Parts: sequence; C-alpha cells; structure tokens
Amino acid sequence: MGLLANMKEFFTKSEVTEETFTYESIDSYMKKRSLGAHDTGDEDVIFKCDQIVDATYQLEGLRAEYDMVTSYFTDIQTIEELPPEVRQEITDVAKKIAVLEKESSAFLQSDDRISDENFRMLQGIEKELSEIFGRLKELEDMDALIKRDMQHLENEKQAQEKLQEQIMAKQEQLRKFLLSFGLLAALTVLILAAAGVAADTSLLIPILIILLVVAGLAALSIVAYKNMAYEYKLSEVKENRAISLMNKVKIKYINNTSTLQYLYEKYHIKSLRELEYLYDQYLVMVDEVRRYQKTTGDLRQLSDALSKLLFACGVKDPEIWMKQSLALVDRREMVEVKHTLNVRRQKLREQLAYNEELRINGLKEIKEMLKGNPRLREQVRQELHMYHINLQ
Repeated sequence: MGLLANMKEFFTKSEVTEETFTYESIDSYMKKRSLGAHDTGDEDVIFKCDQIVDATYQLEGLRAEYDMVTSYFTDIQTIEELPPEVRQEITDVAKKIAVLEKESSAFLQSDDRISDENFRMLQGIEKELSEIFGRLKELEDMDALIKRDMQHLENEKQAQEKLQEQIMAKQEQLRKFLLSFGLLAALTVLILAAAGVAADTSLLIPILIILLVVAGLAALSIVAYKNMAYEYKLSEVKENRAISLMNKVKIKYINNTSTLQYLYEKYHIKSLRELEYLYDQYLVMVDEVRRYQKTTGDLRQLSDALSKLLFACGVKDPEIWMKQSLALVDRREMVEVKHTLNVRRQKLREQLAYNEELRINGLKEIKEMLKGNPRLREQVRQELHMYHINLQ
C-alpha cells in the first residue's frame, strides 16, 4: 500500500501553498535568501509604520506648499479688489519696473543666454537654491535606486517563472518515461507468464527480477520527482517574494516620482543638471545686469516702492510680485499666473489625497495586524511615538 500511495502521489501534481510575506529591505532580503534565512514575522508591521511616517511627513510638506499656493491666490484677490486709484498707483510703478526689465533683457539678448522666464524664476528662488539642489539630487538618486531595485526584482520574477516551466517539463518527461517503462515491464511479465504456462516451465525468477527492477526504478523516480516538486515550491516562494517586494517598492516609487515631477514643473526643468546649467548662465547674466543697471535706472528703488505699496494694501508676500511685475500691468499675464497656480494646486491636491489614503490604509492595516498579534502593540506605539503619530 505504501508503494501504491507513493505512485499515486507521483502521478498527481503537487499542490503549492501560497505564502504571505512581510516587508524588508531589498538588499537585506537578497542577502538572506542566499543564506536560507526566514522571515521574522514583525517586519510587515515595521514596514507599515515606515509607510505611515513617510506619508505623514509628505503630507506636512505638501500642506505647507498648498498653503503657500493658496496664499498667492489670496494676494491676487487682494490686488484685484483694490480701489482704482490705489491699483493705478501700483500699475504705474509696475510699468516702470517692467520697462527697465525689458530694456535689461534686450541688452542681454543672446542665443546662448537663458530665457527671461527662467531668469525671473531663478531670481525668485536664488536664496533657496542650495536646498533645492540638495532636494532634487536626493530625489533623483532615490529614483534611480528604486528603478534599479524594481528591475532587479522583475528579473528575479522572470527567472523563477522560467525555472518553474523547466521543472514542470522535467516532471512531465519523468512521468511519461515511468509510465512507458511500467507498461513495457507489465507486458514483458505477461509474455513470460504465458510462455511459462505454455511450456509448463516456471519463470518465476525472471519475473521477480523484472518486478524488482521496476520497483527500484519507481522508487528512484519518486525521489527525483519529490526533489523537483520541492524545487518548484521554493521557486514559487521566491517569485512571490519578488512580487510582494515589488508592490511595496512601487508605493515609494509613486511618491518619489510624483514629488520629482512636481518640482520639475515648478522650476520648468527636466533634471537637476538642467537647473545647474541655468543657474550658471543666470550668474553670468546677473553680473551683466548689475553693470547695465548702473547706467539705466534704479530698479531696486522702484522694487522697494512697489513692495511697500503692496504690503500696505495687505499683500502677504509682495516680494513675489517684484519678479512678476508684468502680471500687475497686463491682465493676460495675470490670467497666466492664475493658470499656473491652479495647475500646481491640482497636482498638490492629488499628492495630498494619495498620501492621506496611504496613511489611513497603513493605520487601518496596523490595527488589523494588532488584533491578531497584540504583542506588537508596544513596538508599534514606540515606533510611531518617535514621530509624534497617534495610532487612534
């Protein structure tokens, strides 16, 4: 009965049990896998804590940026609702600034110079450029690292799928071979038995020898098949691990890419290298502008006058309008400014919604995990307490 049970198991495909995985860093997992390490069981909770922390800090930065954009809209509304005589005074000063800037631009016009739009943009962020360069470099490095990890995981997944196909093909070949050999052996035994009866001769020894050979071959085949089944299960575990890690890495990829794309659009660039190039050109132009302004007008004096006017009218950030004086003169320019702010605000809303959903889902999943494993509650509380995040 034992041999028959093993033979039945042999000709039936082994069921592979799917495993649920917890998160760990990719490099750590790859190192552990080669050493045959196992999951600890707490790592998924840690990953969810990290997810909540990341989303919370993303939300803080995004809300600050959103409030700033909203403040610009408030300033525009304040300017547009000014009494006609006050608005005219502001417009007159803005016109003079715009004329001086236009003259400076004409003086500096050259094919290898940056555009007026980029020049004004860099003027507005010059004090923050060091921080912006660092932020862009961090995001671009992270983007490259995540893409590398995702490609690594995709290669691992494809390799395991190919290995599973090869194992299944070998199992099928082994089944066919053993079936064919068994039929041939049975036919041989029947022929020998018939020949023995016809010749009135005992052929028991040859028949026993054949049966022993068949039994030995069946035993070896069962061992080989079970080894292949184990390799198949192990390959599925590795494939599922790669898929699980990839899904988790994609969360960070979406957040990182969204932030990077937003900054690219905000500064009208495609990469950090482009911003560095623009800044180099900007420094050259600034030097030329300073020399030119000595013989043109006192742009600074006019800018100060406009800043005081706007501040007295309740504009919270008058310095912004020093770089956008045309919008105070030309209604079409103001419409363009509103459109740009609207686009920025919409993108910020999308990122806020995504990170809020990520935070809420993370909290919900942690609560579910704690129901099944209360011993992790203190660990989670300490993890979130470090970042002043309440689980409730």
